[in-house]
Amino acid sequence: MTYDLNSKKLTKLADVPYTSQYPLSVVSLPDHKIYYSADVGDKGDQLFSYDLNTKKIEQLTDNLFAINRIVPTTPDGPLVLVAVKKGERILKTIFYNKTTHAMKFMHDENQDNITWSIAYNSEKNTIYNSQYSERERDKQGDISDRTQTIMVPPDNKVTEINNVTKQERSIVTLKKEKITSMSSSNDKLLLITTRFINHGNPEYSLVDIATGKRTKIKLPFLSRQFVYMSPDGKGVYYLGSTSQKNQAERRGVYYYDFTSKIQTPIFIQEEGFINNFILLNK
Repeated sequence: MTYDLNSKKLTKLADVPYTSQYPLSVVSLPDHKIYYSADVGDKGDQLFSYDLNTKKIEQLTDNLFAINRIVPTTPDGPLVLVAVKKGERILKTIFYNKTTHAMKFMHDENQDNITWSIAYNSEKNTIYNSQYSERERDKQGDISDRTQTIMVPPDNKVTEINNVTKQERSIVTLKKEKITSMSSSNDKLLLITTRFINHGNPEYSLVDIATGKRTKIKLPFLSRQFVYMSPDGKGVYYLGSTSQKNQAERRGVYYYDFTSKIQTPIFIQEEGFINNFILLNK
């Protein structure tokens, strides 16, 4: 389903089968397609497309096992995935060429760095990914088990990737903090972080893309993911509620204005359940 922010019109696009390990789908309006993950032969999930004009379903990959993120970029640009290759266990950043169907696995030989979150910046045509070391995560898990304390995350690093050249640049490294989600607009990154694994409230901060300077901010809601900066950078769209105590209260998509501090409901979940949403530029 799409919700037009200008017309405030809600449109149902299609039904796609929910057979994947996680119900993940995203629409690309310039392509007139829905991209989603679906199980193939009970051996893992692959990337599929559903053509909104022809109603045709096409399987696009055959070498994956699980898909955590699907992010469309420019009309002629790639889809960016966070996915696990068949026979492996590491989540990687992958660029999928919609024309040639070729897939570029970033640092394919590295079997330690796990990609957890990605964000697309349409103004810069860049991707930002957050990664951490599996070895360091396991080490922190061993410490937690031995000391019977809450697990501390490994360091998380944010890298910028040019969507065309694939050139990379380090933005910021967070010491013993996990980046659960992030988004980007103009010259800023919005990071959602936690200081413990599966414990504690999320924290929010803005990072200057050019300098890496981080500024913590307060937001009047609790959401670990699905928080997107507005294109003008003046607020955020998020999936949650207006209550920090009861996150199920009037759950839906809201807009929060940084200046006025007003939370405006966009689409309230009344029937069914909202699994995820993404903010798209037409």
